[in-house]
Amino acid sequence: MSLRVPLHGRTYNYDVFLSYHDKDAGKSFASDLYSALTQAGLVVYINHNNLTTGDQTNFSAIEASRSSIMIFSSNFDASIWFLEEIEKILECRRSIEQVVVPVFYGVDDSDVRRQEGIFGKVTESYESMRYTAALFEAADMLLGILTGDYRY
Repeated sequence: MSLRVPLHGRTYNYDVFLSYHDKDAGKSFASDLYSALTQAGLVVYINHNNLTTGDQTNFSAIEASRSSIMIFSSNFDASIWFLEEIEKILECRRSIEQVVVPVFYGVDDSDVRRQEGIFGKVTESYESMRYTAALFEAADMLLGILTGDYRY
């Protein structure tokens, strides 16, 4: 059943925008989640074209989505593009009340919140204050943690 009904006076092109690191593509959690969502009848936007920084297609798709799922995994590498995508999703959460679900797959949400472990690289990148705040906000809205034995 599709969620593309008007919400807050808006209509949407997508039910879900799926945000993930490109190393999570292929036979992985991200692709399996995409398959499960589409089999459930949802219209899901996923970046199959490996768009890069500066391409506004993903930002437009985020704005055109009723909800977003952000997948934080061990493949996180402080990619500026991924961080900008997270920022845009959180902006839409505040401005158009987009439903946002963070998923922590194989990582601890507290590492994201405190920028420890692989997430510590953010503090070394340019504009780190902006990205640090975005990661903290994303981790702070945790609805649940997916851990352990995900199997294909």
